[in-house]
Amino acid sequence: MVLEFIGPSYFTSTIRGNIRWAATELFEVPDDDDEHEAAAVSLSTECDIYSFGSVALQVMTCKVPYYNVKKDIVVLSQVISGKKPVPPKESGIAPSHWAFIQRCWLPRANRPLVGEIIAFVSRERRALVS
Repeated sequence: MVLEFIGPSYFTSTIRGNIRWAATELFEVPDDDDEHEAAAVSLSTECDIYSFGSVALQVMTCKVPYYNVKKDIVVLSQVISGKKPVPPKESGIAPSHWAFIQRCWLPRANRPLVGEIIAFVSRERRALVS
């Protein structure tokens, strides 16, 4: 998978359609010309946590992130500018769920840890079966 992120094919094949779930830092332009170093630095557990927040939003609202934006290029512009997705007004997403999702989209160092994600999913799963 890492090889897929190295080189120009990343932006032409991988990103298309995945922008709505990808971490903001994956779209940062490196200061230097070393693509390989920039790509390796960007891939992280924190990126997965960001994506988890986007998937959670989709699961809880039945709408993709940025559901109200049709073109991926516009979504990319919003991602780069730091604008985060919003839930549909009719979704009825619980405030505690929305707060947790928003934590997943914080800057890398402030995102929940993997253990917190596991605890969140376990807690919600238990609530469904009880």
